[in-house]
Amino acid sequence: MVIREVIFKELIKNGYSKSNGKKIWDIANRSLLNLTPEQAKAFLKLKNFKPYKKNVFDREVKLIKDNIGKFIEKIGTNKQFNLIDIGCGDGTKAKEFIRALRNKVKIRYCPISPDEYLINVAINNIKKGKFKNTIEYKPCKADFESLDKVASLMRSKKFQKNVILLHGSILASYEINDYLFKLSTDMLKGDYIIIGNGIRKGERLVNLDLYKNKIFGNLFSPLMKSLGFKKNEIEQDARFGKMRVEGFFKIKVYKKVIHKGKVIEFNKGDEIIVAILYKYYLEELENFFKMYFSEVNIVKDSEDEYILALCKK
Repeated sequence: MVIREVIFKELIKNGYSKSNGKKIWDIANRSLLNLTPEQAKAFLKLKNFKPYKKNVFDREVKLIKDNIGKFIEKIGTNKQFNLIDIGCGDGTKAKEFIRALRNKVKIRYCPISPDEYLINVAINNIKKGKFKNTIEYKPCKADFESLDKVASLMRSKKFQKNVILLHGSILASYEINDYLFKLSTDMLKGDYIIIGNGIRKGERLVNLDLYKNKIFGNLFSPLMKSLGFKKNEIEQDARFGKMRVEGFFKIKVYKKVIHKGKVIEFNKGDEIIVAILYKYYLEELENFFKMYFSEVNIVKDSEDEYILALCKK
């Protein structure tokens, strides 16, 4: 019941807004997708969803392979460092980074995830690479909103420098100013972060039907199930906000949810937002990055759909 408690706390923390007589609740915290092994496995299956594989995963991996060598030249290999892998997934992207180091500098691999399942998968994947320069591992269970505390915890006498990987458009799932401020505050001068994120050209918000695909319903429905909703009591949907996509579930019945003496009542027609994805133009992201980092180097894919940004504190 751990996941139920976490989600219940999220509901209480965020509260609700009202629109046309209905309550709109918000549990759009991407960390919730990795709370259990079952959900983590479902998240990894996104790599097999063709639009996601093509537009996010494959683009990002190619950008890493094509540019990480240049990034490493800027980061430097004269001082060993922690490689902090936020939302580590199965470790594939970190593995490409480590391979590009060509054993020139010793590192400690630090996978970050809310659940041990993905942490262990990522570490095993890195170990299979038999990289001589990966001399230590320091995993950390943490949600993606507590990362302002993680970087300082990773530092040690042997590993004082941090290089952070923030990939998979994780940044797009949060309010960008708040997220970058907290993250950069815990970085020291000389630390680096590599950010992978989608970019827009043309219209900001398009292809809404893509986000209504049942694969996203399957990904987020366990969150609703943990609250006590049955499949026939909810309906998956998505809409455009001002600068973002919102994935949500419509409530089709009255439901009273009780947890540790606290009660939340949902009425028919209420909505629970389970995912948000902000859409930015390249110029917007670049301006945000320059607000929090002293140096920013950006590379983009050939179709202007995705970027990698190397940012120095």
